[in-house]
Amino acid sequence: MNRQRGMVLLLSLVLSLLLALLAASALRDALNETRMTGAMSHGLLAFEQAEAVLLAGVDELQRSPPEQCSDCQAPSRPHDLQGQWKSIEGGYFHLQNLGETDRAAHRPEGEKVTLYRITAVSEQQAARQVLEAVYAIPTAQPQAPQRILWRQRLRED
Repeated sequence: MNRQRGMVLLLSLVLSLLLALLAASALRDALNETRMTGAMSHGLLAFEQAEAVLLAGVDELQRSPPEQCSDCQAPSRPHDLQGQWKSIEGGYFHLQNLGETDRAAHRPEGEKVTLYRITAVSEQQAARQVLEAVYAIPTAQPQAPQRILWRQRLRED
């Protein structure tokens, strides 16, 4: 009879250990999911900031369009914010006049337009987002800029 009491104690200790391991695993998974959700939330917030900054760049374009640039390369490494950037609440933007063309996407064939590139960067450091858009404004009869191209630039390490 004494032997059986020892086996019950041993069995209950093993079961307790298994339950503790299961609980620890569940807590670890919950913590990982919480971190992933937080990262996604920060990324979405940064994306919204970048989109708002892009729209602020369009407003600036309508107020005072820049002169045509001589070297119209996209800003290199915009995640690091090197070069000429305008700062606003929520982020930074860079405006470039790419020149005139009569073959712009989503515009009538033969219509002369001036192309402008706006690169927008969100303010957040951890989940920084970079958006780039090209806008067309007809040369003959200026009107509101029309977005003809859009892309999200990923971090290049």
